[in-house]
Amino acid sequence: MTAARFLKRQDGLGRISAMDLISLLANAVIAQAETSSLGDFLQHRQPLQEVTLMRTIYRGECPGERVEPIKTMSFLAPTPPGGRQRIVITNQRTGGYTDREYGDNRDRAEGFWISLGTQHRGSFLSVQPGNNVFDWSITQPTDSTLPIKGTATLQVRVEEQTRYRDFSSINEDAYCPGEKYQTLSRTPLSECPSRSYIEEREGVCPNGSTIALGKRTIYQRRPYRRRWGW
Repeated sequence: MTAARFLKRQDGLGRISAMDLISLLANAVIAQAETSSLGDFLQHRQPLQEVTLMRTIYRGECPGERVEPIKTMSFLAPTPPGGRQRIVITNQRTGGYTDREYGDNRDRAEGFWISLGTQHRGSFLSVQPGNNVFDWSITQPTDSTLPIKGTATLQVRVEEQTRYRDFSSINEDAYCPGEKYQTLSRTPLSECPSRSYIEEREGVCPNGSTIALGKRTIYQRRPYRRRWGW
């Protein structure tokens, strides 16, 4: 009920109860505070309610997947930045959070990245596909009369694409048994005590990861020396 409508209602004496008027005004202030405690996610300084993450599924010699994070995110609460404030944004679904600067010389929170996940990773804010609800809170507030906590929502969509990814190079190595990690003091292959050496091959993917392609043992024959008798 608005104050204007309430003022039209009069008791039997044609007067408004002072306590009722105070209660009405208090409820209006509470309702306004609850509405103003909604924060906004920003991208390129513009509020948004939905983001799209791209998941790439790799097939071929280097299978796997990668989700490209969104790196241009920020946040703005109804309480403006100032002082030595910081703002903590926590995802209710994942438990992941990010703690960002929200002080002087800022018009919004310190930037952060958004990506799929379930854990806290510094400047990464983890999300899940679908609707994500966040709690935000301001520490060391400069004005206690302004909201210091509230909620925000963000809808997350995930699009998928498939790519083929093959080895960018092949690494080969050979060493005497037991000397794999002795790269600076290896015995020449022709002098391996066991008369054998090991060959290993691994594929190098474009992202730098490696995949073992197997190893085999090569047995050597000693040169035959004929002994002459007299």
